[in-house]
Amino acid sequence: MADIAENVNEVGQQSAAPAPSKRDAFRGRISKRYPDLNMDDEDAYYDQMGKTMDEYEGYEANSRRLRESMSKSPAMAEMLLAARDQEDFDPVVWMVQQRGLDLDALQGDPEYAQKLADAHSAYMEKRAKSDEIEAAMAENMPKSIEAIRAKAQELGLDDAKAEEVVGQMFQVMDDMVNGILSPDIFALLAKGGSYDADVSAAHDEGRAEGLNQKIDNKLRTLDAAPERVSGSQAPIRRPAPKQKRQSNMFLAGDEDEV
Repeated sequence: MADIAENVNEVGQQSAAPAPSKRDAFRGRISKRYPDLNMDDEDAYYDQMGKTMDEYEGYEANSRRLRESMSKSPAMAEMLLAARDQEDFDPVVWMVQQRGLDLDALQGDPEYAQKLADAHSAYMEKRAKSDEIEAAMAENMPKSIEAIRAKAQELGLDDAKAEEVVGQMFQVMDDMVNGILSPDIFALLAKGGSYDADVSAAHDEGRAEGLNQKIDNKLRTLDAAPERVSGSQAPIRRPAPKQKRQSNMFLAGDEDEV
């Protein structure tokens, strides 16, 4: 009986445990979705939340466009619902079954036959363009990888950091496809574009400062030098005044000048 009472008390204590707060519940969901995210790092946390919101808004926009298309074409809505329940869905067969599509009549209609021919031509052009893009990617991607590796080595980045930066580049491309333009990337490119001009201006400013310094040093040298007589004429030597020999009182008339 004592064991039963003890078990009942434990169960009662567990059921009486307070439910987690909404904040803790939200943080728990985020930690499960992003196990490598440091929840205590505000910059990392809000950066990830911003990316999550961008992703959600992209899905929301696509969903809104899909709903608008379905509202304009009930047949499309029915087809999508039918395709969801069938693994090997054939839209042409579905149109014949559900809409009574007469393929023979369409082929015999010159106007509709021209529409089909134009659609097929557009598809072939699109496929050719896709093949061209794939060929260009196959040719350019190895070169780009080598260039990225060389630049990463120049910047002193290890492989992990280089892969992280490349991942951010692909994320930027994905965002642009979804119509998302990051202000941070815009600011980064704007600053990078003015870097060469800033370096050149700083170089010119340094040269001008060095020239001014040389001029100041030269002026200080001139100020410290003794004043010289201008012109090429040699200074005039003035004769020293002649001194008269003192008269000898014993020799009359002895007054020769020296």
